[in-house]
Amino acid sequence: MPEPRVRFADALPATADVVVIGGGVVGCATAFFAARAGLRVLVLERHAALGTLTTAASTGAFRLQFDNPEEIATVREGVELFDDFAERTGLDGWDLGLRHGGYLFCSLTDAMVERSSRLVERQRTWGLTDVELLGGDAARERWPWLSPDVRGARYRAGDGWLDAKRLTAGYATAASNPDGIPGVAAG
Repeated sequence: MPEPRVRFADALPATADVVVIGGGVVGCATAFFAARAGLRVLVLERHAALGTLTTAASTGAFRLQFDNPEEIATVREGVELFDDFAERTGLDGWDLGLRHGGYLFCSLTDAMVERSSRLVERQRTWGLTDVELLGGDAARERWPWLSPDVRGARYRAGDGWLDAKRLTAGYATAASNPDGIPGVAAG
């Protein structure tokens, strides 16, 4: 898989439909979706590589365990895109380092256990039916390294993480046309 590189242009194009400032994951995703919509895209990046600022520091973690249905729906759509990234972008075999390893939230007080219980009830009414609610002993049985102070936990196996730099590189590569996009080019 070629890593995208920044192509320094001798001159900027006279026009562009969309100018994206920054070659991180958000900028490259914006460039991809704009290019896919048939727009002429210009990505402006001041560094010699993509994804070198906040993207490089990202854990790449994703979860659906939120406290409102809008965030759950938004992240669910993103995770579906990550799951089918190679197909949706036309990048056969592109590896995002995607892992559905789960997210575990531990409660250390009875009040936290009660809040988690109420949250999971609401999440289920919003269609997030695969969050497990566990007591402290059940959580420690499953994850023996947990502190004896853990009184409860909630867990969703479908949550996980990916490599944010690979995601950025994938978007940049998929956004590039054969002539390259000034500011973003695969190569």
